[in-house]
Amino acid sequence: MSRKALKDFVHAVEHSAALRRELHAISAISDLLELAHRWGFSINQQDLDEDERCDALEGWFEASRIRR
Repeated sequence: MSRKALKDFVHAVEHSAALRRELHAISAISDLLELAHRWGFSINQQDLDEDERCDALEGWFEASRIRR
């Protein structure tokens, strides 16, 4: 249950045709979480929420940096 576990799952999706096929068949976040668990990844809704916030903060920080 971490951002790393989520990134590992995304990496697996990028490299596994079988996992991508299963991913295309889902229609809800709960199905996504169940799929991840079936494939051995321990992620939850909070991980998805935190990842979105982290990405937003990183983007803001990059955009707002004072340039010399």
